[in-house]
Amino acid sequence: MDARESLRNVVMGALVGIFMILPGASGATMAVVLRIYERIIRDVSSLLRYIREDFAFLITLGIGGIAGVLLCAKGLDFLIEDHAIPLMFFFAALILVQIPDMARQAEVGRDMTVWNVLALVLGFAVMLAVLLFGRYSTIEVGTTSIVVMFIAGMIYAVCAISPGISGSTLLLALGLFAPVIEGLSRLDLMTLLPLAAGAVVGVILFAKLMNRFITNNRKSTYMAILGLTAGSVVTVLVEAYWEMDESVAMLDCLCAVVLGVVLGYALQFFTSRTMVEDQSGTA
Repeated sequence: MDARESLRNVVMGALVGIFMILPGASGATMAVVLRIYERIIRDVSSLLRYIREDFAFLITLGIGGIAGVLLCAKGLDFLIEDHAIPLMFFFAALILVQIPDMARQAEVGRDMTVWNVLALVLGFAVMLAVLLFGRYSTIEVGTTSIVVMFIAGMIYAVCAISPGISGSTLLLALGLFAPVIEGLSRLDLMTLLPLAAGAVVGVILFAKLMNRFITNNRKSTYMAILGLTAGSVVTVLVEAYWEMDESVAMLDCLCAVVLGVVLGYALQFFTSRTMVEDQSGTA
């Protein structure tokens, strides 16, 4: 692996890491967009088999991912406090731009079966359920104990492997997002260690399941991913609407949407260049 490829992996890892930590965004969705999702799932689900073959890829991707998470956590408090609503519109626009590319990967309209359609509907319904749970749940968690952080790590891991589902959104619903972000931004070991342990356990337990779905039911799996992604856009927009008041500047929201669209198309360009380089390198 040359320096250019290593740098590219670090950048992709950072993007996935940033999307993992942002509410309403999905790191796994970004991995799908960057066309590295299946490779990650394959490697993690059979780590002993692929560790030598893909060691450099996993290490450089991991370095970028950790950097993205920590960088995002540092600035997220400020953005949420002062620009929460425009930020949500930015997320929605960014995700929305990616949906046509994901639809092409799912081969929507080609040899569709009832099971494919059901998978799409189920994925969309899951995100609506998350939205309603976050709105009407009375669960309150006010502790940052080791067990709670371990559970939070597992939630993040499962969501990181499940495109379309935002781990941060689920943690917000459970009241765990603030302590997790605070622990990450302060590099608090009492938060980081159980969080990392929970994430490792979640990845190991769930990666094999996702790898089996992709291997045996690829089209239905991607249709479910498409449903989850479309549902996440609705979730973010509805949450933004619920939180809006007279103090929110519509111009800021509009600018956030434009920025999200521009960045979304920039990511598509980056993805297409990456795919062309990969194909030329294997030709």
